[in-house]
Amino acid sequence: MQHLVNLHDVVQTEQSQSKDLIQISPEAAFFPNFCKGEMVLNIVVLAEFLAIIFTVVTPAITNSILHDLFLISLFLQWIAVMSVGALCLAGPHLNRLSERRALLAAFAILLCITWLVGELSVWLLAAFGYISSARPEWHPYFHAQNLIVSGIINALALRYFVARHQLRQKTQAAERARSAVLKLRIRPHFLFNSMNIIASLTQRAPARAESAIEDMADLFRMMLDESKDLIPVQNEMQIARKYLKLEKLRLENRLNTNWSVHGISRQAKTPALMLQLLLENAIHYGIEQLTEGGNIDISLHIENEDLLVAVGSPMPQAPWDKDQEREAVLDNIRLRLREHYGEKANLTIQHDPQYFSVQIKHPAFEGGIK
Repeated sequence: MQHLVNLHDVVQTEQSQSKDLIQISPEAAFFPNFCKGEMVLNIVVLAEFLAIIFTVVTPAITNSILHDLFLISLFLQWIAVMSVGALCLAGPHLNRLSERRALLAAFAILLCITWLVGELSVWLLAAFGYISSARPEWHPYFHAQNLIVSGIINALALRYFVARHQLRQKTQAAERARSAVLKLRIRPHFLFNSMNIIASLTQRAPARAESAIEDMADLFRMMLDESKDLIPVQNEMQIARKYLKLEKLRLENRLNTNWSVHGISRQAKTPALMLQLLLENAIHYGIEQLTEGGNIDISLHIENEDLLVAVGSPMPQAPWDKDQEREAVLDNIRLRLREHYGEKANLTIQHDPQYFSVQIKHPAFEGGIK
């Protein structure tokens, strides 16, 4: 098994694999995308709403309430725009952190911006002669008040935007999962080719034809069962083997598989059809594109109560023009893993011009729709 993935090495080098990770789309990332126009508009409107409230409840600054509203709006909008810009630029870096660290880092960035805008405002007021000094007696109180109010508002706003983003992710994950299963159900070339092969076998090899029909019935029964989110790993492997047997009828000697399975207990569970999606990906984007075909290396074992799965296959020599479709399938799997296990699961890839491998790690004995 020349290309069989060593999952022990994968686990030990996870933190150094950033070059091998698929570029996570904004929809699949934990932290919201603050670069989107919708997000910028929401924050600008929120800042203006707060400006109106502060104008009404705080002591008058000038003799005109409209003038007060203008000054407070200008101050808050300055903070809001700089905050959005900072979170937009920091987004890719924040998504590499854990959820807690990302939130703390974003919160710290927002407080720093509040302090910076406050300090610049005092300096501008002094420069234009509105106050006598850039360090008036109320200077410490001004910053303390701003930071306290900013801390409360930013904590609530961050929690709201992150929770809304995660809710949207879960909805999209469920929709994508159903969509992926539907594509498998009705994939024309797989269904029709399998039926044609079975029809040809009925005359010359009726026993093989009967076995193929049973495998297809079991496979499609599983595809049609949407009530199971997590299933035993052993059941998932059985379905995967049936799927590979049917593909073997079609691809014949072009498709070969190397299985390495260790320590899989009956209690271990995994998201339904996850392994099958990985195998379909390997066949569709690898084996089918090679005239001589190739081997698919499949490895499953449990380590420290985590299920480690790896599926590797050869890459076609010519550039393949459907990489975005492959990444969309893997993004769908990543979202399903996050939906079931949160940060306890991850999906990474390793690839070179000749070989493409996907590795998944998730808890083997827990999980469920959160």
